[in-house]
Amino acid sequence: MPGSVLAEVQRAFAGSGIDLAALGLAWARVLPIVTIVPAFGLKALPATARFVIALALAAAIAPSVSMDGGAHAVRLLEEVTRGVGIAIAAAVPLWAATMAGGVIDSLRATSDQVSAPTVEGRATPLGVPLSILASAIFLAGGGASRVIAALVRAEVATTNPVVVAAHDLVAGIALAVAVGGPVLAASIVIELGAALVARAASPAQIHLLLAPLRAFAVLIVLAIGIDRIAEALALSMK
Repeated sequence: MPGSVLAEVQRAFAGSGIDLAALGLAWARVLPIVTIVPAFGLKALPATARFVIALALAAAIAPSVSMDGGAHAVRLLEEVTRGVGIAIAAAVPLWAATMAGGVIDSLRATSDQVSAPTVEGRATPLGVPLSILASAIFLAGGGASRVIAALVRAEVATTNPVVVAAHDLVAGIALAVAVGGPVLAASIVIELGAALVARAASPAQIHLLLAPLRAFAVLIVLAIGIDRIAEALALSMK
């Protein structure tokens, strides 16, 4: 009975011009995207919703999926591997934004951690909003369409996906440093100014006053440079 039902479903899809085998392979290629990339919701969306999103994206690339070699377990694993490399490349700028938020929070001398469904694990207070900002830039800037185009090109990709993933991760670290760099440079100036003030001031309690002022100054620098940070994130996603 189940076999006959599946056969009828396959015939119905075939009658509509949809190859279920190609759709399944495309879904395997798309699955890492909705699993890894924070812009697609992560734990903020239930698993069924992400399944539907993956199916919709798979329908867009299914016509480009080659059926040479059939649709077996090894082929499914190959498609997942292709998708993982692209998912890491798409997620790296978003992860970098989270790391940059952690760097800025370290400069504010705060060790607080928060949990958010759109961020894997626990992030710092500024890591979450910067990650959401990066996700918004990703979606508004056509990141989803670029990911789909990359998934289509993955059919003919010859570069080792492990090498590509390692390169993307290193680039993400460099991006996090670049995003947090201006705030880091400003914090050095702030620390030097605070040290001079503390040295010139006679009351020992001046240190208790300077600590929150330093944190406030770091936030002011972040507010001034947020446009540049958003621009750097947008450029990294093109």
